[in-house]
Amino acid sequence: MKPRKSVNAPAVDRALDIIELLAASERELALSEIVKRTHIPRQSLIRILNTLCSRGIVDRGEQRGFYGLGMKLLYLGNRLQDNIKLRSIARPFMQELADKSHKNIELSSLDQDQLVLVEQIEGTEGIRLYTHIGSAYPYFHAVAVGKIYLAHMVPEKRQKVLDKIGLPAVTEHTITDMNELETELLEVKKNGYAFEDQELRKGVRRVVAPIYDFRNDLAGCIGIAATLFSFELEDREYLGSLVMEAANKISNRMGKGR
Repeated sequence: MKPRKSVNAPAVDRALDIIELLAASERELALSEIVKRTHIPRQSLIRILNTLCSRGIVDRGEQRGFYGLGMKLLYLGNRLQDNIKLRSIARPFMQELADKSHKNIELSSLDQDQLVLVEQIEGTEGIRLYTHIGSAYPYFHAVAVGKIYLAHMVPEKRQKVLDKIGLPAVTEHTITDMNELETELLEVKKNGYAFEDQELRKGVRRVVAPIYDFRNDLAGCIGIAATLFSFELEDREYLGSLVMEAANKISNRMGKGR
């Protein structure tokens, strides 16, 4: 019988060993001490540390050849804590919205410039959209969640984001003209919710409202997603009012305006 191949990536294992070692130490550690305690060859260790430093996971100490944990880990920890809090608070209101609308309910947030689906509840209509928790929406302009975030950005930042990703046509319904998109974003601000009509995926519509935290910062979005057969255009305002009501309830629980 052939021995089973390891499914682990040795370089990743070594990087995690370094991070755990630095996390367990109350002081910065010298390169020689890290070599001794991890048994990682010196040259390999230097390459891994250089990569971790470039990503902000590890910081070089004031004393030459010493290393400690970087602030990026604090950011990642806070993001995880924020998402856990958002999901736990939002879940009962998502279920309430699913019971009222009978449609799929989605909870999304922004994580390092990526729009991510962090929770979902399937409606009672029995229609699956095959969107998985943890999946990322590729474009801001083609999805209602992205329109919410774009509408909350100052013009300079919005232009920078859109310059980076462009306005590609995902479907024939996608907005690809900047002036048209700006008009759409003004509507988002006016209405209090964003609408998506087959712009990311043919046959799917979404309506999404913003959720705010105790700092009154945008913490995420809650939305309804459904097919054309169960989400007709005349339903837009009614479903928009439902998602805004749910978003306000979650925002209040998140401490908005206190």
